[in-house]
Amino acid sequence: MGETSDDSKAFGPVLDGISIPDTVVLPPEVVMLLPWMSLAELKVVIAAVARLMQVGGAEPITLSEFETMTGLDRKSVLVGIERAMKRGLLMRFEMTGYRGHTMYVYELRPRFIGGNFPPITPIKAKQSKDVVNDSEESTTNLTLLNLSASANFSQKTPENDAKNALFSQLHKIGIYAKTARFLLDHFPLERIEKCLALYPLAVKVGRADGPGWLVKAVSDPNWDLDIEREDLQERAEAQMAEPSQSNGRPKPVKPRLPKSMAAGLQEIGWNGNTAELAEHYRADRKAFKAWLEWALTQPKEYAPARFLNGLRSGLLPPKKQTDDRRRYLEGPYADLIEH
Repeated sequence: MGETSDDSKAFGPVLDGISIPDTVVLPPEVVMLLPWMSLAELKVVIAAVARLMQVGGAEPITLSEFETMTGLDRKSVLVGIERAMKRGLLMRFEMTGYRGHTMYVYELRPRFIGGNFPPITPIKAKQSKDVVNDSEESTTNLTLLNLSASANFSQKTPENDAKNALFSQLHKIGIYAKTARFLLDHFPLERIEKCLALYPLAVKVGRADGPGWLVKAVSDPNWDLDIEREDLQERAEAQMAEPSQSNGRPKPVKPRLPKSMAAGLQEIGWNGNTAELAEHYRADRKAFKAWLEWALTQPKEYAPARFLNGLRSGLLPPKKQTDDRRRYLEGPYADLIEH
């Protein structure tokens, strides 16, 4: 049966998500929602906040863990979870557990609304007459929670909509909420979108063995996504050409250099084995490209050896020095400069 209008008012506001705190403190939305939250709902939300902010933790919570953390029986935990999900504070998803068993786990549902709290009916308006104290002796500053009820409830923007959509995609492939929120807050959305587009291919060719690849690809500035795409496409082509193993899986593809890198090697006159070069390329693409570009500036008879020695050094090539003294070979200061 659907809820009546009176039931809906008694339940209180429904949010688009919840602010993720930096320490184990209650998000401000929870404080403002206290008049409407049941004890079971409040307990499961507090448990979810505490789990999210654990050092090295942030894994989703199971029903059994909710029971242990809150001291509630399973029926009460389920009631609290249902209310918290309906209010927009928790989210549920499936996880494959022991021996393929599927179970439900839960996490806080973060929101991306730029730090502005949604308007919530003042707490004073929700209190019953027997607990409201209108005397001047009251020390509770109710105006702190009196957000404008006439303002638009969901302050959505195209950027926030894009973040929410990307968050759902990140979470779907197995990235925890706290990590997904960090990526969305600290890296360009365009880069995250590119990495998400590459992820299925990376899994298919064996380059990625889990969502950790995507986190690394987004957060590591040394990863050139255009080169990564080219590499993945070549791996896929190589797998199509290679026969499968007896177990039906494609044979592992040996490291290879992308065509763009191979063209650069040809230009510097490289005619040796590329197996070692491929390993250097996999280890640090940025250094590989930098040394190749530097080698192109060297005399051709020395370029291949200098290129290989540079890769083996583990350093980046020297930066090109500009000699400002050349400006004074001619002009009013030429006679004053020792050349």
